[in-house]
Amino acid sequence: MDLSQDAFWSSGCGQSLREICDRWSATVGHAVGLRTVNERINQLELLAKQFHHTPFEQVPEVIQLDGIWVTITKQGEVIVHDRHNRARHEREGKKMVILVALGFWIEDGKEKREVVDWQIAESEKHEEWKVLLDRLVERGAKAENGLLAIIRDGCGGLGQAVELVYAQSVLDQRCIFHKLKNVRDKCRTELKGDDHQEQRRQLMQEARTVYQAESAEQAKERFAVWSARWGELAPESVATFERDFDATIAFYQLEGVTLQWVRSTSLLERINRQLRRKFRQALSFGSNVGAEVALYLQVQRLHAQWKHASWWQTSHALSLDVLQAYHP
Repeated sequence: MDLSQDAFWSSGCGQSLREICDRWSATVGHAVGLRTVNERINQLELLAKQFHHTPFEQVPEVIQLDGIWVTITKQGEVIVHDRHNRARHEREGKKMVILVALGFWIEDGKEKREVVDWQIAESEKHEEWKVLLDRLVERGAKAENGLLAIIRDGCGGLGQAVELVYAQSVLDQRCIFHKLKNVRDKCRTELKGDDHQEQRRQLMQEARTVYQAESAEQAKERFAVWSARWGELAPESVATFERDFDATIAFYQLEGVTLQWVRSTSLLERINRQLRRKFRQALSFGSNVGAEVALYLQVQRLHAQWKHASWWQTSHALSLDVLQAYHP
């Protein structure tokens, strides 16, 4: 049994360390410890570091950005005793955010997407986002190399970081899904109860048609009509929609780019839901290394899935890459 490949394949499929240990123990005929399996999996740390700094062969045309929160446990200062009366540092869980970048481009006439980078951070402040964006630029993701647009939600820290790093050299598109969600949440507080259910439905239906316009000018006209119609009944909803509205129709400036890439971060949010499954299965990670490796495995599995490649063959290739990395 190729132990490294089995560990990568199994962990990528969401199996726990204990499940892998049980199978290995049965296969080799004696007990295998959790640390043994964990050390095998954590060999991928070197490949994950290389991934973060490898220059792009082809720069994505569009990059979507979003963050997901996970728990990472770290060694605390308090000493406790385990069931065998051994002194141990108490583990403390800390919420961390993983800042994810999803890239899109055309390769050989076909649409391609990949998770191009991520950053484990303590918050979504602009300083944290800037670390990720600076690294993307160092790898070649900039306007002169073909990057056209950044797609993001309304996070103030991310907006500030995009301005600092790209300084309007690429299109900064606000996610229309988040905009409409904010309008919906606001109208639910303004038009409460069953008596206003039809009005809420009508308000949101008309709001969505704004983004179905053929041009930015037509979208602005539709927005003006919508605002006039709902201004008295739901003024806060109108104010929410109006805030940064121009940033949500920036995508009309792009030509020949798939609208699904540039109108919202919904594709990235779908991917983040898949990543969260691994985090829920693990409950927490014992270190940043464990979280990095888990992310790297899930990203590689997603890439294999999108390429219609076998995860078994991909995990085998990873085991060979690890061997080459440690024994060049």
